[in-house]
This record gives sequence, structure tokens and C-alpha cells, in this order.
Amino acid sequence: MKLPRRSTLRTLAALATVAVAAAGLSGCASGGQSSDTSSPIEFWGWAPGYKEAAALWNKTHDQKVKFQTIASGSAGGYTKMQAAVKAGNGPCLAQVGNESIPSFVLDGMLVDISKESAKYDSDYSASVRSAMKVGGGVYGIPVDTAPMGMFYRTDVYKKFGITPAATWDEFVKQAAQVHAADPNTYLSSYDPSSASGWGSFAQQAGGTFFSTEGDAWKVTVDSPATRQVAAVWQQQLDAKTTKVEQSDTPDWYQEVQNGTIATAFEPVWWAGILEGSAADSAGKWAVAPLPNHSADQKSTGTSGGSATSVLKGCTNVQGAVDFANWMSTDTDAMSILIDKAALFPASTTGQQNPALQKGVDFFGGQKIFQEFTAYAKTIDPHWQYGPLNTETNSAIKDAFTGAATGTGTLTDGLAAAQKAVLAAVKAKGLSTK
Repeated sequence: MKLPRRSTLRTLAALATVAVAAAGLSGCASGGQSSDTSSPIEFWGWAPGYKEAAALWNKTHDQKVKFQTIASGSAGGYTKMQAAVKAGNGPCLAQVGNESIPSFVLDGMLVDISKESAKYDSDYSASVRSAMKVGGGVYGIPVDTAPMGMFYRTDVYKKFGITPAATWDEFVKQAAQVHAADPNTYLSSYDPSSASGWGSFAQQAGGTFFSTEGDAWKVTVDSPATRQVAAVWQQQLDAKTTKVEQSDTPDWYQEVQNGTIATAFEPVWWAGILEGSAADSAGKWAVAPLPNHSADQKSTGTSGGSATSVLKGCTNVQGAVDFANWMSTDTDAMSILIDKAALFPASTTGQQNPALQKGVDFFGGQKIFQEFTAYAKTIDPHWQYGPLNTETNSAIKDAFTGAATGTGTLTDGLAAAQKAVLAAVKAKGLSTK
């Protein structure tokens, strides 16, 4: 099996957040409950395969769905949705990145579909459903999820006599062992310009940057969970056993390809990017679970994922929800989305899709998607996306600069980031706890 190619995977997994205009969690709107099937349900999105999935539905259902391709959320799609809803002529359904759901809710854009979607809860794990929730409401049907895993070079690991670490302590020791044996080889790299991985690692450790209590937001960027993550990477920075370098650059991929960086902690969708960016290393890769903080712990984080959400003004909420769940669970619809959009299904039935049961040539025939299906079952459900993801990532990146240059520590950075994010939330007029 060859992996689907999709040059926009990184973009789709890191969508920009809509500007927040509301001051609390009370801007949620309710939609009508009409069951009229005479008018098509409009659906806006940008991912490849969505149009074909809607066409498949239309062949066998009286209620038709009209899909319109728009620019991605970060390229103007979200702005277009927001303007249409405010003008009273928005679509019923929209593609929304998980990280943008809280902002849409705060801006009064989404319909709480708790009642309409309840009958479909069993189609999704608790961790997948939790990404749809803000306060006491449910604001989307999950489409895809992005469990994290450890991508590693089997040839390099064999050369140094190591196997994938079960714990982070073991990984830190292996990093020292490998770099001592060959100063030109690093077991991993640390990117001081990127903050996105911190959320994934914090989630794995049982933490979250945000949570809600009533109408108030609680900021926990600096927490026992994130300090636990900081300790893992601070040890490697102090010992200089991780390569401090910006990732996802041509130079970085060259090192990944030649094996001087032997491990990458990435979500499932990165498999396709790796194949396209390091083609000459085909057959030398495998995936394993993330190391955990204790031997008896099995958990992972996520990086990405999206939903089909009902926008304010929809007059057929139940019909819209029914289609959204069908698209996420129907075998043929999911086959289209796996093939064309390279997504990893959020639904439990979708994860059993035949397209995910095959060995992947680039990974030496390993059935990597079966591996990620197992990892998905261990996603920690406590994570909650916040209202200011762009500001949060910027604060973390700025606060961690000192650790990368040796003029500060990651723990110091967490404390600084906590203050900066809390100030940003208050500056938006949001209630804090």
C-alpha cells in the first residue's frame, strides 16, 4: 500500500482560529428542527473527497446535500463562514478544525447539537467526543482524529542496539547512549520555533492548557503535567543529546532521510509527509507508541482532527447531523476520504475500514494504521481546546526561546507562558477562573 499524497496536511492540522468577539460561553445558538427534505442541506468545506462523499449520500437519500468547496479555514474559509452566518445566509454544515470549535462557539456561530447527536455517541470514543464539547454543549460530529506515535529509523536503532523506549526516562538514556557513540547522530530533535507539539505531549501526560467552569475559562499552560514534559526535554537540552533545529525544513528532512535524526514524534497524518519528503529512506521506518511517563501508563496525545459542525441559522439540524454522522461512519464514504484526504477516521467503525488494514510499503510493510488504531484507544480524554490557540502557541514559543539558547529553562518558560496566555484571555474580555 502506498500512502495518499496531500501537500496541505500540515495546514489542515493547524488551522488558524477565528477572532473571538463574544465575552463568554453564552453565545451558543439553537437551530430549527424542521424535517423538510425539499431543500438541500448546504455544506461548506475544503478537504478533498468531501464533494464525492456528499454525492454518494445523494444517490440513496431523499434529503440532498449540496457541498460547496471554499478556501481552507486559515486561508479565508472561516472568515467567509462568519460573514455568511452574520448575514443570515450561511450553510447548515461546515468543516471546522477541532482547535477552532471554542472560538466558533464564543462567536455565536455554532448550534449545540447535544440532543440530535446523542444517539450517535457510541460511534466515537470518549476522547474523540470530548474534542466536540465546550462547556455543557456539543458542537460537532467528529470526522478525523490524529493520534500521536513515534516514527523511528529501524536501521539506526539496530545499529546502536536499542528498541523503541517504553518510557520517557528510557528514551532520555537512549538519546545519551546514541549521541555518545556517534556525535553526528541524534535520537531526536527539538524545534524552538514550534509550540504545537507541547499540547500533544501535555495531553499524553494528562494535562490540558484550558478547561471551562461555567462561563469561565481556566488556563493551565503551567501545570504538573506540562512540567513533567518539560523535565524530559530539559534533560536532553542540558546534555546536548537532542538536535536543536527547526523541523519541517529541507535541511531537517535531509537529516531525517540520512538517519542522523532517527526519531520523530508525530501524528498519524505525518506518515504521508515523511514518504514525500524523505523518499530515499523507504523501508527503513516503523512506528511505535509514544514513550510514557511510567511503565504501567498507556496514553497518547493528538495533533489535529476536524469536525462537521452545524452553523447558526440551520433549519434542519437533525437532518444535518444525520448526514454528518453518516459521512463519518459509512464505509464507502470513509474510503473516499481516506483515499483523497488522507485522513484517519474518528469513528470506531471508520478505523476498521479495509483501506487501513494493509501494510505500507514505505514502512517495510508494517500495518501502521492498525498501530495508530491501537494508539487512538489510548488518547487521553481530558484535553480541551481553548479560545486563543494562536496566542497560546505564540506565548509558548516566545517563552521557550531561552531554553533553546541556554539562557533559560523550559520550566521558567512555562511560568512565563502561563502569565502571557492568561493576560491574553483577559484582554479578550473573557471570564477566567
